[in-house]
Amino acid sequence: MKKFLKILAVIIVVIVLAFYFLVIPKTVSMVTDYDRHTFDYVISDSINLANYAIGDARGPADYGFPDFEEIDFETLYDGLNLNGWYIPASKPEISKTLIISHGRTSNRLKAMKYLEIVKDKGLDSLYNVFIPDLRNSGKSDEAKTGMGYEFAEDITASMKMLKDSYQQNEFVLWGFSMGAMASATAINRPDLVELQEKEGIQVSKLILASPLSNIRETARLAGADMGIPYFIFKESWKGFDKVIDGWSENMKFSYLLSNNKVPALVLYGDGDATTPAPILEAEIDGLMHVYPILFKGADHVQIYTQPEFKNRYADRVDGFLRMD
Repeated sequence: MKKFLKILAVIIVVIVLAFYFLVIPKTVSMVTDYDRHTFDYVISDSINLANYAIGDARGPADYGFPDFEEIDFETLYDGLNLNGWYIPASKPEISKTLIISHGRTSNRLKAMKYLEIVKDKGLDSLYNVFIPDLRNSGKSDEAKTGMGYEFAEDITASMKMLKDSYQQNEFVLWGFSMGAMASATAINRPDLVELQEKEGIQVSKLILASPLSNIRETARLAGADMGIPYFIFKESWKGFDKVIDGWSENMKFSYLLSNNKVPALVLYGDGDATTPAPILEAEIDGLMHVYPILFKGADHVQIYTQPEFKNRYADRVDGFLRMD
């Protein structure tokens, strides 16, 4: 019996160790690791290209902005190379820039189509535009990401670069999905806020489209849909929280949009299974400086591409960007 108990104890120890050193790292990597979507990856795949809804367009010139610049710059802390398009305003004295940030498993090609709104509404007379490839996307370096935590660093790096190189000091952050969470995080993370204040950088508005609004709750639901038991999710989340410096509890709009009360336009659909509307609506309930616009039946990051929503979407963005 003693021998059996010793063997049983060894088996239990092995199972526990396997759980913590194999299962948890694997589930954490499901969040932090994904293939970089390069330009070639998107353009060479007809399904991806259709999902991006850019037709034959490959750059800002195809939307009426031939004088764009392609810029290389670096991340704030870890020396990664980033890349983006800068589209100067039609008036040289403009010192406000609209930064349009893509989401996970995407790149700036997907965000590029919104230049159509900028051109059609004459917003280029009010704003410069910058569209970056955030880390692990497009022409930027491969890297792990943490549901918008590191993307927030890259958005802040974009603002610093634009301040240093183009004397831009006021920004509107327009983010999609994980890029929306990153935009809200960028103006709340203490280290990034400190840098912005030191550099004289101001974010005056947010546009949050099909946003990831609560990273833990969204991940929990996704895990449940995949059949991951809650106890595994719970322990794995502890591991992920360490990856993002213990900040996961703050990465929800109920905190981010109340801690920093920047006016925010929220564009979302209730047909979105990726970032479910009920989670978002619970997060922004009662926030008077947040302007939610619901598009009935719209799917994730597909609102503007639907003919029945296109004009309303563009009008809402235009009105918000012109609002004092």
